Amino acid sequence: MVRPTPRARRALRRCFAACALAVASAAPAPPARAQPPPAAAVPGVPPEPPASAPAAPASTDEALARAKALFQEGNELRKIGDFQRALELYLRSRQIVASVPNTLNAAFCLDQLGRYDEALELYEALLTELRAELGEPERRSVASAIATLRARIGSVVVSSNVDGLVLIDGRQRGRLPLAGPIRLLPGDHTLRVVKDGWHTFERIVTVGVAETRSVDAKLDPLASTGRLKVEDERLVGADLTIDGALIGQLPWEGALAPGPHFYSVRKGNFGSAPREANVIAGQLAVATVEAGPLGEEVRVVAQPLSADLTINSVPVGKGQWRGALPLGRHTFEAHEPGYFSRTLRATVDRTTRGDIILPLAIDDAHPRWGRRVGVFRLEATGGYAFASSLESDAERSCGSYSCSGISRPSGVLAGVRGSYEFPIGAAIELTAGYLSLHTTLDRSLDATYADPRGGNERLPIRYSFHDDIGMAGVTVIVGGSYHYGLSSWLDVGGALGLGVVLAEMSDEVTGTASDAERTVSVAVQNAGRAVRAAAPFAMPELRLRLKLGRLSASAGLGVGFFLVDGPPLETGNTYVVGAECDEARPTVDCAPGKKVVFEELAHGTFTMFFPNVSAGYRF
Repeated sequence: MVRPTPRARRALRRCFAACALAVASAAPAPPARAQPPPAAAVPGVPPEPPASAPAAPASTDEALARAKALFQEGNELRKIGDFQRALELYLRSRQIVASVPNTLNAAFCLDQLGRYDEALELYEALLTELRAELGEPERRSVASAIATLRARIGSVVVSSNVDGLVLIDGRQRGRLPLAGPIRLLPGDHTLRVVKDGWHTFERIVTVGVAETRSVDAKLDPLASTGRLKVEDERLVGADLTIDGALIGQLPWEGALAPGPHFYSVRKGNFGSAPREANVIAGQLAVATVEAGPLGEEVRVVAQPLSADLTINSVPVGKGQWRGALPLGRHTFEAHEPGYFSRTLRATVDRTTRGDIILPLAIDDAHPRWGRRVGVFRLEATGGYAFASSLESDAERSCGSYSCSGISRPSGVLAGVRGSYEFPIGAAIELTAGYLSLHTTLDRSLDATYADPRGGNERLPIRYSFHDDIGMAGVTVIVGGSYHYGLSSWLDVGGALGLGVVLAEMSDEVTGTASDAERTVSVAVQNAGRAVRAAAPFAMPELRLRLKLGRLSASAGLGVGFFLVDGPPLETGNTYVVGAECDEARPTVDCAPGKKVVFEELAHGTFTMFFPNVSAGYRF
């Protein structure tokens, strides 16, 4: 890239600064989060970022025009709230020419993205590198923003016995001795100090809000070294990074500690993914380079930060790696004793940016955690319950009755399940819920009754019934289960429960009676009256469970075996409901009460199927 001359840089800076002052004083307040409010309206917020780039002087060369174009593109993205992409364009503009507008806008975007430590660095740069180009109101506003950001972050003071390079979360933060503390977001960070000829220092540092931590990074000298040579005729002058630290440019040769090292090269938008080189004491290792077009910079983060990261099977250290990867498919892995390993395959293209997160789930069975206790899990469960038959007397009567319209018994079983799971994967369970099953059928029976005129003659009558059979009640299941982990997020298991339904059972019987001349309704004594009884059952079940941290979701298939017959219903005689009986010319109206559906069993021994889903939380 062609760099502008110092004179051109100064001209562009003056032009940008003039535009920033004009817009800050004249522009109306923008909508929320589209761009920052004027400094006078909200203390602690810097001047409003320029809404448009100034016209470049006639003498501005191609590089200055490119910086201006990037700045304008960033403004358009910032206006619609796309702070991540706007930031990238402002930073690229700033690489060409660092000016008040692109520095101010980049700092604002970092603030909006929650990257307060990086925003603070740029705001401070405005007061140091670009102070002469700021007006007094802007200086006060930027100083107020700096004070606000300092209250949101922590810091670490790093000292050492060597003048090594400091890297935090894969980002270079300066060379020791440092001029002051390094600002960090609250939380865990990976600190590394590297220096040629010395062992690398590495530690996880936890920083709180407004807290300053001190770390004394003691490095030990290497007892022996080997040499590594990296060169490629196509990439002369490319930046070379070894073990996360920028150490020179190609071609390069230097001394390193014996053992594996990872390296990458970059020249503009062309470079390589991390590759591994094994250095042998007293020998020279020659490394090859495989480079291609690069995507945007990304950050690969393992959770926890103590996990080992690999990219395309190349170890790149612990916790975090930051850099640009060649376009194409890449494999990211994280490993940590006591956790299930995690592998993620992703394609890097021109739109890929931001963080690639690899959260690791704890392996409760790992010896790292020592003697473990069980966990309590509470789940809501429910599903569709069905059977081929309830084996009630009404259904069984189809051997002597003529039946039609028989429906499959079906309903729901839903409830809450609590379980205590032991470290070996076995658990005891208690489920409380509600079961409801219903079925219907139509049946008819041909019978006779005595002729009211006397004699031995019997008159024909046909009874037709519609049965609506129900069984419903509170259900309690006690049992056990076992789950086997297939991965960190999936396990398969089985359960066996013994349960009882405190059920109300009934048969809403309606019907008719008919002969050759008339059809009349019938009434069944006590039809629909519920009887109460306990219906015991056993239910084995297969389950597949998805684990998402403390949350879980599972799918199962249970089979319930009802072990005993139900009680008889209280149905009595069946009576015709018609006109007065004309004994001289008898019809169905003359039929007497008859035990047609008398005291039938509510259900027999039957099998119920129960596909179900559950959602739970582990305490």
